[in-house]
Amino acid sequence: MQSNSFLEPGNPALMLLARMREPNAGRKLLNFAAYVVLAYLGYQLSGYLYYGGKLLWVSSGPEPDPGTPPFHVRFEREMTASKKVAMMDFPDPASCLTKAEMDDLSTDRLKEMDWDRIDNADEAEVCVFTLLGSYENLSYATDWFEAQGFYVHPNFSSARPYVELDGTLRVTGVHSIRKDGPKFPTSDIIRRAFRSIPYSMSVDATWSKDGKQLLWVQTGFSTL
Repeated sequence: MQSNSFLEPGNPALMLLARMREPNAGRKLLNFAAYVVLAYLGYQLSGYLYYGGKLLWVSSGPEPDPGTPPFHVRFEREMTASKKVAMMDFPDPASCLTKAEMDDLSTDRLKEMDWDRIDNADEAEVCVFTLLGSYENLSYATDWFEAQGFYVHPNFSSARPYVELDGTLRVTGVHSIRKDGPKFPTSDIIRRAFRSIPYSMSVDATWSKDGKQLLWVQTGFSTL
């Protein structure tokens, strides 16, 4: 009986055919990249779902604790579900600071806001309010803003706060996104595709007429 030499082990043609059937290095790399992208999208989706669950919880459940110091907004309509979630996630000064001696809430320690943990404007407002509101009065505001990398104009500073029509006092810090990059993710992929991109961020901190009580904090963005 005559054997089929083509099927014999070591046949060059058979070995070439086997190599052709094996995925090449480029295909393996593409497959790996696809798995990485899918894993990243899955991670992002899980984050959105988790955050969405918290939004539903604060919308239907009891009001969150106002925190320490108690968080306030200027108008009732500004107490959104997103702000309520931020109040839950950042209930006190220690939760807004970089990880160090958490019991240390000295004047300098309160300047060490952990911006890497801030994901949106509502979280920024809650933490800025919590930290600035922990000081005795607005005299510390300029130093605090400058420690965060903000510019404070002399006419909107602790020494010369802007006087609103109702007599309240405002100190404003401005951060250049164009020059120094965002303090936190100011826009995601969808927003970058369909909306203007901010190039500057401002934070207004408003105190009572005597400058002893922080009333509210508001963030704003200048866009292209």
